[in-house]
Amino acid sequence: MKFATSSTIPTSGQCRGHLKLLEALHLLREDVATTDGLYGIYDRFVDDVYPGKGLDEQRAQLLLKLREKRWAIYVTNAERRYTIWFRNLPSARRSMPGQQALAAMSVHFEETSGKPGFAFASVTLPPLDVLMVWHAHLLNPHDFLEDCIRYDKKLVWDTGLPLPIINQCIDNDTFEYRTSENAPDEFRRNTGLRWDPLDDDQQPILNCLKCAQAKQVVWTTLTTADFWREPNYRDRGSGLADPEFAMSCDRCFTTSTHEALRVQKFQKDRKALLEKDLPMPGTYLNTKGRLQPIVNLSSHAPFFPNNLLKTFRSPRFENLDKPGTSMDDVRKIIEEGIQDLPTRGLRSEKLAVRKMMSRYWSNSSIFALDLVGAVIRQGTFIEKMHAIDWLHSPAVQSTMNRLLTKYGRYFIILKLNRGKTAVPTLDVDLAWHTHQLCPGTYYRYSVLQTDRFIDHDDKIPAPTLSTAFEWTSKTYQSMFHEIYSECTCWYCEAVRESHTSAASRHLFHRRMHKDIESRLSVLDHTNAEDERPMAHISAHNAVDCPTDAKIVAAGLAKKEKLDAMYEKACKRAEKNGTREKMLDRRDERSSAAAAGGIAP
Repeated sequence: MKFATSSTIPTSGQCRGHLKLLEALHLLREDVATTDGLYGIYDRFVDDVYPGKGLDEQRAQLLLKLREKRWAIYVTNAERRYTIWFRNLPSARRSMPGQQALAAMSVHFEETSGKPGFAFASVTLPPLDVLMVWHAHLLNPHDFLEDCIRYDKKLVWDTGLPLPIINQCIDNDTFEYRTSENAPDEFRRNTGLRWDPLDDDQQPILNCLKCAQAKQVVWTTLTTADFWREPNYRDRGSGLADPEFAMSCDRCFTTSTHEALRVQKFQKDRKALLEKDLPMPGTYLNTKGRLQPIVNLSSHAPFFPNNLLKTFRSPRFENLDKPGTSMDDVRKIIEEGIQDLPTRGLRSEKLAVRKMMSRYWSNSSIFALDLVGAVIRQGTFIEKMHAIDWLHSPAVQSTMNRLLTKYGRYFIILKLNRGKTAVPTLDVDLAWHTHQLCPGTYYRYSVLQTDRFIDHDDKIPAPTLSTAFEWTSKTYQSMFHEIYSECTCWYCEAVRESHTSAASRHLFHRRMHKDIESRLSVLDHTNAEDERPMAHISAHNAVDCPTDAKIVAAGLAKKEKLDAMYEKACKRAEKNGTREKMLDRRDERSSAAAAGGIAP
């Protein structure tokens, strides 16, 4: 596929504008989380659970849990509001494209990807909570592309996040988000929602899965101190924003749960496939993340799950409407259908089914992913950007220029090492995130550079991420003769040591290696509390898998290796006369190391 125009990486101005938005989101989270009594969750629960003096650590931990719960509820409501706003954005047609229509539009979509969409103005921007969810949606490129195709939002795809207009609406000093005075009326006219979600005191309304009776539900039932007492607390609430949500119908007494809603989503999608020829979620893009031209519907690889569900009409599908069913029951039925095939399922076919099923695990929304979880995960990156505070750095322009250079090199690594996981440092990740906020432009750049649409996976197990970061750091240093991460935490010291030790010196020309060691020697190791703008590993996409024995074992092995590498770094520093600068910072990073060596 040849594109009409070339694509470039983001500008330094776009990166700075993105940083302003991230700071506004940081302040939003702080404001919501610390609003005492919000959603019926009070700080006084701490005194009720831990009365009297002492137990400061336990009290602090509980207060943190209370604030995290307020924020989680707020994000759950923000996702609901974003869904309504997204569905009301302009569409070219009134219905979702079927398989035949998708075949016709595939080539045209790529050729026009990134061309001007519709122009946002301050009056048409959504509230900050909706903007926050949109931002998280864009940072999952494959999923956002699929959703824009599925719901015919090509104009939204072409437009992307309007950073210039958003930047004008965020105060340079206070980072307060202020749009046009007419924006609240415009938003309410299009969505029926109030501008400030906290002004809208309506509780969510759900329909019974069986009889469709509407019923108002609560966000959480964790509104008394008793629910927060240890060791019983495990977020066992039964509200809509609680993990163990349960709604009993007053008419037919059917109980709706999160898992039942996911099964209902699958059943609706399967019905739309059989009756309207609408492809199942997860079957739109090929393995390169592209909307592949469709020559034959029956042999189109991404459509395998669609063809399987059309031909395999097991009566067990109808039983999924009964209470107590789960997505695991759906998986078993589909596996039964695969076993009936002559091939018993090729690898490519099983991968296609797995991709379709990923749209339902822990996700009952209309989108390809759980956006509540996506927003929460992005919170880690936002907090790191706030702590680094590049916006107030006198060298912000040179920092932006440097990180954009590293980002271009990062894509070269991706291009030349297909199948490997390259892990960005925080500065590279800022450029990468900023690029993804212009999805059409990012799509063209990614395809032109690598022949595939590079996704941004924010759910990589921590030990896997750590190993991949070590490989990325070594590869970057080998290709560009510069240090990848100049952070001086013990983790990055250990990673650098793994490929700047005596054994690796033979891989480099003497003069080049001497330059790298000289650069390493001037890094400041003296202040463990110094939160200078360092380019540390971007670990916001790491997830802990405490129940997976293999992953836990891999994490422990990685920790032992990093400990050994750190000791070697200390000995090398002592030899060079800089031993006194090397503070042992492993203890303060112990929780990160236990998760596989990912330091905060």
